[in-house]
Amino acid sequence: MKIVVDSSSFFSGFLPDANNEYFTTESVIEEIRGKRMKSEIEMRSTFLKIIAPNSDNILLVKNIAKMTGDIEQLSDTDVEVLALAFQISGSILTNDLAIQNVCRVMKIKYESYKSKEIKNEIIWKYKCEGCGNIYDKNYKECPHCGNNLKKFPVRIKVIR
Repeated sequence: MKIVVDSSSFFSGFLPDANNEYFTTESVIEEIRGKRMKSEIEMRSTFLKIIAPNSDNILLVKNIAKMTGDIEQLSDTDVEVLALAFQISGSILTNDLAIQNVCRVMKIKYESYKSKEIKNEIIWKYKCEGCGNIYDKNYKECPHCGNNLKKFPVRIKVIR
């Protein structure tokens, strides 16, 4: 089985083994700062392939994450992990709920490592606390009146 591992799984103690084919991106490896964790992952590097996703898949992920409203919660590394999983038709090992939400929409299988999994697929929007205008993305302030925007779900689908 092809499994793409994100940073949150490594931070939770996951280490690749010979049971599956494990993949990640260079940016995930760069996020690992601790010497002990980095050393343990390097010792198991024969079980981990580092691949860069192509730009078309990165763009696809960004567009879908904008549609779901998760783009604000996803780092560039998260986008790369999603793009790589889509590219290799693999699954993702992640504890990140925003990644899991985008996986659901993209039909990418995922599993949580020592953490919870999402129970609902959610599409997010942003509403101005002042004028009530609704936006697809989060701005520092409402473009219309300058008040704060608040994130809210516009569609919730129970998945389990």
